[in-house]
Amino acid sequence: MLAGTVYGVILNDRDECARLAEAFAVPPYKAPPEAPVVYIKPRNCFARSGAEVFIGDEDVEVAATFGLLIGRDAVRTAAADALGHVAGVCLAIDVTLPHESYYRPAIPLRCRDGFLPLGDFATFAPSILTTEIVTAVDGKSVHRWAPARLVRDAATLIADLSAFMTLAAGDVLLIGLPYDAPRVRAGQSVTVTAGLLPALTAQFNAGDAR
Repeated sequence: MLAGTVYGVILNDRDECARLAEAFAVPPYKAPPEAPVVYIKPRNCFARSGAEVFIGDEDVEVAATFGLLIGRDAVRTAAADALGHVAGVCLAIDVTLPHESYYRPAIPLRCRDGFLPLGDFATFAPSILTTEIVTAVDGKSVHRWAPARLVRDAATLIADLSAFMTLAAGDVLLIGLPYDAPRVRAGQSVTVTAGLLPALTAQFNAGDAR
């Protein structure tokens, strides 16, 4: 489905960082993060639009975002040049079991089979990053957010990440997650739309969520 690695970032939502400001000032954090907090969604997470995602009997968060397809390697890239490394864009649903702490990696909660439905890629244009992302559950709109909420916009995020790691051609970068993402349970369907991008759908059902 994808040749490269899918990277995501947490704590890139300005509203979430404001909500957690007091928590970041005390142990175990002691200070807010200074660099992007990055994680990987491994290949077992990948699912196509329309896929069935098995979640057992637990509610899950469905955070809709943009996935940027890196077209050429980004290494110590300036923000002014960063979007020139992007070849495509898609919608993504980063699925996770709800959790409060960010002190330890939430790998068992975030990296289960099918926990990253991805839409079809479209040619990238910077204007798409101003588009509102809408999530509907069972046909009813339940959540909206726009990249204007990001602490680091897409260009700054690519630049800051490429300062300490290579974003290679074929990688996908999820630009950030809304802290107030809706939750769904088994038996519900999700549709994500944003402008003229191909819509992304997923059906969440009971079953083995490992």
